[in-house]
Parts: sequence; structure tokens; C-alpha cells
Amino acid sequence: MKRIGILATLNTKGDEARFLAECIGSRGHTPVLFDLSLIRDSQSDAGDVSREAVARAADRTGAEVERLQRAEAMEVMAAGARVLIGEMLQRGELHAVVGIGGGTGTWMSAAVMDSLPIGFPKLVVSTLGSRTSHTDTTVMPSVADIAGLNSVLTPILANAAAAVSGMAEGVAAVRPKVDRPSIGMTMFGVTTRGGTYAREFLEAAGCEVVVFHANGSGGATMEELIRRGTFVGVLDWTTTEVTDHLTGGVCDAGPYRLEAAGQAGLPQLIVPGAIDVINVGRGGIPKRWARRVSHMHLPGVPLVRTSIRESREIGGWIAEKLNRSTGAVRVLIPAGGYSALDIRDGPFWDPSADEAFVLALRKDLRPDIAIEVSPHHINDEAFARQAAEALLGLGVARSSASLPREDLVTSSTY
Repeated sequence: MKRIGILATLNTKGDEARFLAECIGSRGHTPVLFDLSLIRDSQSDAGDVSREAVARAADRTGAEVERLQRAEAMEVMAAGARVLIGEMLQRGELHAVVGIGGGTGTWMSAAVMDSLPIGFPKLVVSTLGSRTSHTDTTVMPSVADIAGLNSVLTPILANAAAAVSGMAEGVAAVRPKVDRPSIGMTMFGVTTRGGTYAREFLEAAGCEVVVFHANGSGGATMEELIRRGTFVGVLDWTTTEVTDHLTGGVCDAGPYRLEAAGQAGLPQLIVPGAIDVINVGRGGIPKRWARRVSHMHLPGVPLVRTSIRESREIGGWIAEKLNRSTGAVRVLIPAGGYSALDIRDGPFWDPSADEAFVLALRKDLRPDIAIEVSPHHINDEAFARQAAEALLGLGVARSSASLPREDLVTSSTY
């Protein structure tokens, strides 16, 4: 038998939450219903954990919550639920969490679940039907609004009960014991070949490597896990999300990219992987890029080549972020090209734009942060080996990690 928390605003979703609880109970598990109602009425405070208890866990009362603006009230109730669920988790009294809601319930559920460990079962049944966070919360679209039990919604809630029950039942059997230093790494389709070499080199040296797809949400997720203390070092192999942030591409990880490792003082090796690529998204190329060099990466998914001006801006932006770092940092430049497209005779081959990036980076970067230029392409095995060796040389897992000895490739240093 597992104990499964249910997050819901019972004043608006009471019938639906109780139906979900019944479905969980019918599968042999114990539901624990948390009332996150912002306003008290006849339906609220009917949960196993009352809205008053949730509010008091955030050092407020239910009456005080009612007097707050809606957004602030949501933050208070989410904070209280985080405290209570965290305490239950510490005592081993909770094995999964499921939330239901529209915009309000989804936001509060996601805010609570973002504080829970990776791998802990968490599910949101949402009218929004999309990703709610940068961690591993599973989202199940409700299809119909969560506004009354009907022939469309009830089977979805029953499926949610089955899903979260199965997650709770299975989690103990698959929890791995990690006894290797863990490295966070970014990768992208046009940098995957070299990134795979780098990952394999680091694994051969005794490291665990967790790779994030640099598609916007991937880089943001890595930043969040760095803040949680998941990694001992970072190989930022593919910084293309910076390009999209500055140019308006679709793979934008936001303005805080390249900050977490520096704030945590982690060793980090930075590679300008795919900074030559603007990810346009599905459909045609926008008018502002109509005359630019482009390449159809997937059917209906074009890419656009960054200009000299944009490359210069990217270099300055990355320098500004790395200058804040409190730990060891090193930049490694693949002079042979930054992506599978940026290669001699390739569609994005533009040495002038690549040089503009390096010159801007060198101009603005702190003098104690080394910039090394390798003659190789990013997808070359020799470059990947050099990157792995460089990261290990920054102090990642000093006690155990090292590459099998070979003659290292020669590089130049600015």
C-alpha cells in the first residue's frame, strides 16, 4: 500500500478530486487529499489536510489568504503545501503526488512538485495540457474542463489514478545508486556525434554524464538541477540556446542560462556548440530572415545561420555570464566548425562569423579565464577527447577520474 497525495482546490474541484481519491483507493492505495482552496466555502476544508493547515504551514491563516491578491494567495498555498509534503516525504509517509486543475491548480501543483526530487512520482491533470515545469512532472491533458464529472473527464481521472498508482508502486525498484561523480552536459542534433565521444570519454574516466537536449527546456532544466546540487561539474557542449535567446529563435532557455554553475562554483568547460544555428521552428522562415543562409534540418523545420553581428553579440553575452563565475572556468573553441553544418563546404561554413564570436569573447572575458582554440571540428573525436581532458583538469572528481593516456592534441591559447 502506498500513500498518494492529491493537490486540488476543493472549493472548485471537490467532486473531481474525491472521484480521483476513490479511484486511487480502489487500487489498494491511500489517498491524502490536500485542500489548496484560496477561498473558503462549503466545499473547502473537506480534505485530509485542510486549507487552514496548508495556510498555517506557510505562516498564514486561511482568513489572511482570502484577503490577499490572487497571485500572492496562490504562492502562499503552494508554499504551505511544499512544507507539508516535504515533511511527509522526509518521514517516508508519501510515495507519489497528483494534482488537478485549470490555470490556478496547475500552477500551484507545479510549484509544489518542482521542489520534489527527480524520480519521485508526480503527475498533473491539467486543462492546459502542456509541460508545466523544467523537471520530471508528468502532465496529462484533461481534454474537458475539470468542471463536473462526465463521460469525457471521468475516464481521464481514472487513468490518472492508475498512472500515479503505477508510478508509486514502481519507484522503489528502479531507484539507482550513483557512486560516480555526475556531470551535466548539453547536446543537440548537429553536435551529437562529438558530444557522444565526449560523454564516452568521461564515462571511461569514471564519471556519470547526464545529457540535456539543448532545446530551450533542456538547458533550463540543467540550470535548475545545478542549483539543486545534482552535479559536480558541467560540460556545456552546446550553447545554442544563447543564440536563440538573443535572436528570437524557438530554443530559448531564458535569460538565466549559463549562470547556475558559476554561482555554485562548479568547474565548467564551455564550448560554442551550434551557436551558428538559429532554430526557427516549424513552418517557413520569417521575413526578417528571408535572405539569410538557411538549411532544412527536418521536414518543415528550417535553421538559419547567424550573422557576424549576431555572433559578436553572442560572444559578449557569454563572456558577461562567465565573468560572474566563482569556480574554475575554461572555454574551448573548435576552429574547424561549431556544428555539423558549420564545416568546410557545408551550408553554414562562415569563418568570419566564427572569428567575430571569438574576438568578442576574448575582448570581454575576464583575463583569468582561458580561451583555447583547437584546430578540430566540434564533432571530431580528437576535439571531444580534448574537451573531456580539459574538464577533468579543472578539478572534476580529482580523486578518481582521468582519461586513459594518449598523446593530447595540440591547441593554441589566446
